[in-house]
Amino acid sequence: MTAGRKELNCLHQLDQCISVLIHYPKGAQLASPFLRHKLPRVRTLMILTLSAAITALPVRAAETEVARRANRVEADVQQSPRPDDLGFATRIQRSYDRNFGDIDNAGQLRNHSDTDLKRHWEAAETAIFYTSAAHVTASAQRVLGEMERRGLADNRARSRLFNALLSAGRFDAARSFAARHTDSGLPQVPAFLDTDPGLPSAWRFSKDGNTLTRTGIDLQPLQIIVAAGCHFSADAANDIANDPVLGPVFTRHARWLSLPPGNEDLDALREWNRTHPRTPMLAIRNRAEWAVIPKWNMPTFAIIQGGKLIDSTRGWRSGDPEFRNKLVSMLRRAGLLQAGTD
Repeated sequence: MTAGRKELNCLHQLDQCISVLIHYPKGAQLASPFLRHKLPRVRTLMILTLSAAITALPVRAAETEVARRANRVEADVQQSPRPDDLGFATRIQRSYDRNFGDIDNAGQLRNHSDTDLKRHWEAAETAIFYTSAAHVTASAQRVLGEMERRGLADNRARSRLFNALLSAGRFDAARSFAARHTDSGLPQVPAFLDTDPGLPSAWRFSKDGNTLTRTGIDLQPLQIIVAAGCHFSADAANDIANDPVLGPVFTRHARWLSLPPGNEDLDALREWNRTHPRTPMLAIRNRAEWAVIPKWNMPTFAIIQGGKLIDSTRGWRSGDPEFRNKLVSMLRRAGLLQAGTD
């Protein structure tokens, strides 16, 4: 029997009380005649109480090897400090490979208990959130496939795998997966027109959002790249588009980029472009092409020139002049705003 920490603390305190009574000097006189008379019975009662408490403690199953492996993956996720995004993705990929690479074929998955299978999925879900490596995505497919066979999969898990297929660039597989799970609320997979431009690239949405065309972005000229995607990014886009000083600069020099489809929700990207026509969003093709921005903290405003990160600032809060002032100062340093322009 393995007792939890809380139960052990309670037992320890109770045991101390019993010890005091059991080892009370026989010749010593208790202050109360009542206690002197009742002491033997109190000792007996407390011993019986302790015995009952031990019997009533919940019996917890010993931690399995699969659970220990899943815990190690989670520990690697929580480890600080974090490197840049690509370095962190590599760390999690290696952790998953190290812990689950040798128990990952279909036969081994069938030997998992239901509980172990769920823990294996938790680790796979963590891994595909951070890395789009093809073999990790394939592993997640196998684990979810076994969960489907046992009736353990839910729509949340299906959504995670669907998005992992998208972020890995496996668009046909994502489309096929959605077709097999029509009741899971998965978004329509658009057509992807993929021609390698030989440059860092992003997906440009058609007006109806049903076609995405891969577009190369030359990072040699002086420009602003906005790493966007959260609601603070949407606030920034609205505020900047309506700002008489910042608006024209961003119209001429800025691109608003999100993480790849799958890392960002397809329907959310379509909605952004519908509601922010002056600051259209492109979705980068994959994170590796955009190492020039080491951490995709949203929103990050980056000055890029000569293929290098020159300067950056991040964060936005509507109505808070601090963030606007930082952005204005950065644009002045880059020569995109004249000194004295507020």
